[in-house]
Amino acid sequence: MDLTLCLTHDCNLACRYCYAGRKRPASMERETAAAALELAFDQAASGEMQVSFFGGEPLMEWDTLTWATRWGEEMAVQRGIDLLLTVTTNGTRLTDDRVSWLADHGFAIAVSIDGDRVSHDRARLRRDGGSSFDATLAGLLRALARSPNTEAIFVVTPDNVDQVFEGTRFLADQGVRCISLNPDFYAGWSDDQLATLEAQYALAADLFVERFRAGGDLYLNFVDGKILTRLKGGFSCADRCSFGEGEIAVAPTGRIYPCERLVGDDTGELSIGHVRKGFDELSRLALIAKRGNHDADCATCAVRERCMNWCGCINHATTGAIDRVSALVCFHEQLCIREADRAAEVLWRERDPLFLRKYYREGT
Repeated sequence: MDLTLCLTHDCNLACRYCYAGRKRPASMERETAAAALELAFDQAASGEMQVSFFGGEPLMEWDTLTWATRWGEEMAVQRGIDLLLTVTTNGTRLTDDRVSWLADHGFAIAVSIDGDRVSHDRARLRRDGGSSFDATLAGLLRALARSPNTEAIFVVTPDNVDQVFEGTRFLADQGVRCISLNPDFYAGWSDDQLATLEAQYALAADLFVERFRAGGDLYLNFVDGKILTRLKGGFSCADRCSFGEGEIAVAPTGRIYPCERLVGDDTGELSIGHVRKGFDELSRLALIAKRGNHDADCATCAVRERCMNWCGCINHATTGAIDRVSALVCFHEQLCIREADRAAEVLWRERDPLFLRKYYREGT
């Protein structure tokens, strides 16, 4: 059971594309966090469990985050479970002390930064409308200094799609090894903007090849992920989100959702229970039964097994149904597969030693 604690609806930024709902000072009480952790640990069979901190901006609730972390660590020791910890932050509140604390507790840190200044400032602004770029970049660099595998999350929107390559190169030049390009599936995309997305992803894939040739291992999610699905013959069960069954998110009120993307304003839609009452099993089982993909066109697609057509939260955002895929998702997934295969073929034919070592274990 993987658990996401959405610590607050509040945030010090006003990103134009945010899917996390209306910003307001509503935060999770410690008792709610404890109940959520107990529920998740009760559901965890054995082995390992991931606890993620999300928002709003979770570092605005630093005391609750540290308290919940220690509580979870104690429970993990008592139950013999390996605890994986992650936090997703806008970076503006990452001080040296906080980065050190997160690193000491083994956190995987993800910083939301939309590429370079030009791209970032098109949507990720402070509440007063000013730029958040300098504060975000400073936080990212602090995190990288202590945690070299800190992930940079670059949200790609119709407004910044023309800057994808430049923004990705900027992040790589800062020393970021892990870059995730996450499209804004909630936005309306024109044909011209989708054509720009194709061209920019091709340039980003070229950057992936360039960095490998130079001996630098760059993780670029849409390339790396699709290379792995080809090598493994598709997404395995372990790769797919378990949406309400092995993965839950808890809102500040204590309502349980199958994914943090579905918390939003916490209206209760798609809620599957409450931490103080447990799961609403009828709602939960009904949701699990719908999970997957029931589009007839997808059933005959040659790349179906390599496509995220099963992602319930993205499907719900784009079609209103967790088991139906939109044309935008279909377009994006085919684009990712095409560019990943092209990049992999180049490096394979060149017998790039780093590429062969990473994906084929040659020379290890």
